[in-house]
Amino acid sequence: MQLLTHALAGWCGGNLVDTTARERLGCISISLLPDLDGLGLLLGREAYLRWHHVVGHNVLFGIAASAVLMRLGRSHLRIGALYLALFHLHLAMDLVGSGPGWGIAYFWPFSAASFTTSMAWSFRAWQNFAFLVALAICTLWIGFRLKRTPLEVLAPRLNAALIRWVSL
Repeated sequence: MQLLTHALAGWCGGNLVDTTARERLGCISISLLPDLDGLGLLLGREAYLRWHHVVGHNVLFGIAASAVLMRLGRSHLRIGALYLALFHLHLAMDLVGSGPGWGIAYFWPFSAASFTTSMAWSFRAWQNFAFLVALAICTLWIGFRLKRTPLEVLAPRLNAALIRWVSL
């Protein structure tokens, strides 16, 4: 799935429980971090196809990234569990929304086996667009209801302006 879809999934997930603004930023971060392995594209298409869904899409990476974000945010274990759940949501979204035959190397580096599903759809399929629209609606609802947006930490003045605008 696309990065924006993953980011909004993290934002919406981070608003399901009692979290601080910093922890919600962590939720967005953990939802994007697995795709760091997509930077293999800088080394060429072959490197991208070989390493994307491998290096950042495995259980060790998920545990390590969740622990680092939990430590940086000085969060409790409960938030670490949320981060790990959102990491796994990223994997599940990629498993079905990245295209048929493109799997997840969940146990890498211990195993090169890749999990796939016959229920996967094309990257450009309507289902991915539907996920994005649903998450955008959820984000708008959070803005109206909880008076916050994904910009609350990175751009607080813009966040406040957006909240004022939607509260008219």
